[in-house]
Amino acid sequence: MRNPTSLIDRMRLELPEMNRADRAVADVILHDIDAATRLSTRELAGKAEVSEPTVIRFARRMGCEGFTDFKIRLAQDYAIGRMYLVAERSVPAETGREVAEHVYEATAQALASAFSQRDPAALEAAAEILDKARRIFCFGVGGSSANVAQEAENRLFRLDLAASATADPYKQRIIAATAGPGDALLIFSVTGKPRSLVDAAEIARGLGAAVVSVTAPGTPLAGHSTLVVPLVAFDEEKFFYMPNRGRYGQLFVLDCLATLIGARRMKSVAKKLWRARMTLVDLHGSTESQPVGD
Repeated sequence: MRNPTSLIDRMRLELPEMNRADRAVADVILHDIDAATRLSTRELAGKAEVSEPTVIRFARRMGCEGFTDFKIRLAQDYAIGRMYLVAERSVPAETGREVAEHVYEATAQALASAFSQRDPAALEAAAEILDKARRIFCFGVGGSSANVAQEAENRLFRLDLAASATADPYKQRIIAATAGPGDALLIFSVTGKPRSLVDAAEIARGLGAAVVSVTAPGTPLAGHSTLVVPLVAFDEEKFFYMPNRGRYGQLFVLDCLATLIGARRMKSVAKKLWRARMTLVDLHGSTESQPVGD
């Protein structure tokens, strides 16, 4: 499991005990963390006047798999720190420049967090279930999860999957009650607590359907799921004046699932996707590089 200590704090804490080469790398990073998140291995090595292997070893010393993983975690920790500082201001960002910066940081934070939580085995297992499902019902409630569930239908139906989405609590229960072996529920929930989602998962699973949930482990929804693709969102209450950024993490997971399924079904759906593109050409002319149906 990943060390919960901030990567930035760890560098500062261990700095006095580092050897000369590692201290030189840490000094460059801590001098301008924002700039360091955009440096290549070669560029950082040059600024620190050390070798590239030294930079890679430094990243591993910090508990990362390599320099790419190190930069992702560094960007995440930096974004988190900046966001909490922003949240503590008495006056929210109001100018176009400030808002653009804060929204960008929030987006980067959400994506970095989702990537750091990635569970490749869970993603592959979920793709396997959805790929073989007779029908897929995409559920979510609330502004973020409901929209992502709708996007899941949009992503999956073009891969020749019988996918549909609803955010209606009554329909979710009814659909769950009519599901059975061979069917799958794909549920998105930040909290894993909405009653309609938990009830639907329990009902459908009891009838033999598979339940794949993109939610936080240990939640009621997770407890009634066949498979959980883990995604823990940040505390949103501090950022009440900004749109919920958790949806970026949900979309990251959804795109991973859709890409995995697309790779599995490419041979069987390629001709159908080509025909779909031709219908769009007939509708409004050449789509050139436009994605099919987007």
